[in-house]
Amino acid sequence: MKEATEQMKEELGPEAIILNTKKISNGKHFNFLGKEMLEVTAAIDDQPVQRPPQAPYQRDDASFNQLLQRAASASVKDSAANEALEGLKNVAEHFEKRTLRTEERNALPLADRTEMHELKAEMEEMKSTLDSIAEHFKYSKMPALPQCLQQAYRTLVQNDVDEQVAADLVQVVYGKLDGPQRDNRQAVETSLLTEIAGLLKTAQPPKEKSKRPRVIVLVGPTGVGKTTTIAKLAAIGKLVQHLNIGLISADTYRVGAIEQLRTFASIADIPMEIVYKPGDMTEALKKFSAKDIIFVDTVGRNQRMKKELSELKRLIQSLDPDEIHLVLSAPTNKRTMFDVIERFGLLKPNRVVLSKVDEAVVLGTMLNIALHTQLPISFVTTGQGVPDDIMLADSEKLARMIYPGIVAHA
Repeated sequence: MKEATEQMKEELGPEAIILNTKKISNGKHFNFLGKEMLEVTAAIDDQPVQRPPQAPYQRDDASFNQLLQRAASASVKDSAANEALEGLKNVAEHFEKRTLRTEERNALPLADRTEMHELKAEMEEMKSTLDSIAEHFKYSKMPALPQCLQQAYRTLVQNDVDEQVAADLVQVVYGKLDGPQRDNRQAVETSLLTEIAGLLKTAQPPKEKSKRPRVIVLVGPTGVGKTTTIAKLAAIGKLVQHLNIGLISADTYRVGAIEQLRTFASIADIPMEIVYKPGDMTEALKKFSAKDIIFVDTVGRNQRMKKELSELKRLIQSLDPDEIHLVLSAPTNKRTMFDVIERFGLLKPNRVVLSKVDEAVVLGTMLNIALHTQLPISFVTTGQGVPDDIMLADSEKLARMIYPGIVAHA
């Protein structure tokens, strides 16, 4: 039917109308081998409706330009900005409504059709202008603030800090600085870094040895770097802190995971046990009863698989660990990150490890995580090197990563 309609318009013009359609055979008996065809009967009106060529796409250039000017200067007051933006939307809707349908455009003379294309291009340009103005308003929510503070807010949001958190931070800094300091970039950034650091909780390892081994387990989704992080922590514990370390691997699902950790354990001369089910954990812990720290590597789990998370929970309960570190990959997008945090809450983690911060474009997510979980950050990994590319969490260093986004290898 589509092909027939197109052929009809090609032969008779866009004003043609269909009078009748029917299916016919090409003449084979009973149509068993025949190809079914479609016959269309069409006609054209000798006197098509005349339309004024200019009316459908005229626009009020004066009104349009006036709205653009108002929008450009609307950052002085939020109400004026909203009013101008709303006016531009109305103009866009007005043009959209007055745009001719396809068949009407084809009926116009060539010159008029050309002008219609120009109008369409202008509409696209106007939509682009609307997007730009909307983006401007997004970063001008506090137009009364000095330029330095507005720029600070803009930088925070561009670094993926939640908009409300960024606004609250800038308002606090505004309140703590006097008039001249508010226009001083160095004073603003120093105060801002102090406020960010104050929001970041960090976890420091105990300074004194306990009477029994401290059991530390790492959990998290697949591919976040748990095994590499375990290797880094174990190497630092033995080679730098001169502690008696034991390794337990419960990652029996991932191909090569055990061999990877076993190779490291052999090189570092650290004893290692493999656990296949929760019932085996007690025996492994007994073997390491004289150790200072026991690091446990667990299998990465899809946070959306409740059954697998429940199995991992039973394994962790058999460990009765002192520390449960939830490992989160810094490049992960915000929605996925928060979903992981919520679903892995079943395991009751009491610390967060941020991995792969060197791979993230921006690091404002670290602040979002800290505020969302209210859990202290224990370690940050900055590369694949063992044991070099890991650092103990420090609130001031983390603040500098978040703003202005400096990542220094440990």
